[in-house]
Amino acid sequence: MTACFRQAVFVPPPVCVVADELGFFAHNGLEVETVLIESSTDQRDRLLTDDVDVGVTAIDNLVVWNSGGGDLRVVAEIESTTPLRLVAKPSVRGLEDLRGAVLGVDAPDNGFAVVLRHLLGHHGLAPGAYEFEPVGGVRERFEALRSRSIDATWLGPPLDELARQEGFVSLVAVEDEVPDFPGQAVVAGPTTRQAGRENLSLYLTALDRARQWLHATEDEQILDVLTRGGYGPASARAALRTRPASLAPARAGLECLLTMRDKLGMMPDQAPGVEDLYDGRPLGLELRP
Repeated sequence: MTACFRQAVFVPPPVCVVADELGFFAHNGLEVETVLIESSTDQRDRLLTDDVDVGVTAIDNLVVWNSGGGDLRVVAEIESTTPLRLVAKPSVRGLEDLRGAVLGVDAPDNGFAVVLRHLLGHHGLAPGAYEFEPVGGVRERFEALRSRSIDATWLGPPLDELARQEGFVSLVAVEDEVPDFPGQAVVAGPTTRQAGRENLSLYLTALDRARQWLHATEDEQILDVLTRGGYGPASARAALRTRPASLAPARAGLECLLTMRDKLGMMPDQAPGVEDLYDGRPLGLELRP
């Protein structure tokens, strides 16, 4: 019997595309429905009300979500780092040109907005030098950039590639600036981790099989599968760079997020610690160093 399992994503990540395209989900008796979401708030609400079983999201989101009483946990990290690029309108030639700019974000105080504040500050742009405009998830930010309602934003594969094809410029990449920055993660609430644990384990087993396939297969074959799944050439190559060595998160990545927040003065009251962000029981794996 096939079980229905719902994943809420902004854009389907490589391991999910591979697991779907190669039938790993189906082999494990799962019919995985992908729900495309418009914002991290939408994703949080769906997770907390059990409208979806898991979400693929920025790990930093949990720092704010759980400080407000949520009980969401990372159950797998599916990228070695997040391949984000700060993409801007063609007239922007460098980060200094972002003084006075409107920067599109999902939410101003969590997720990828935190690393954007960190990076801009490192390059001499204090928070008052620019304006954050909440416009939603990566697809919504891409459209806001195209309509010129914002000047720059973080984009990830495959939308960063599409933007560059349309003449927008890439200013900087997270993986170059913050080497320990973690990749996106599969996040689950208590119902999925407890009552739905069997299906969650089947889902994660399929993702781990996809992870192993990504490491054991020739690059050209991987690129072909990802292209069938909607990735362009540059985006598919980014997926090769960020293949996870394990689905267990690295402690250094989680510590990076909390340290970044602390230095920015953005640590919320009752913020979770590193050990509170990850539930290793579904995978049976501890945090990596």
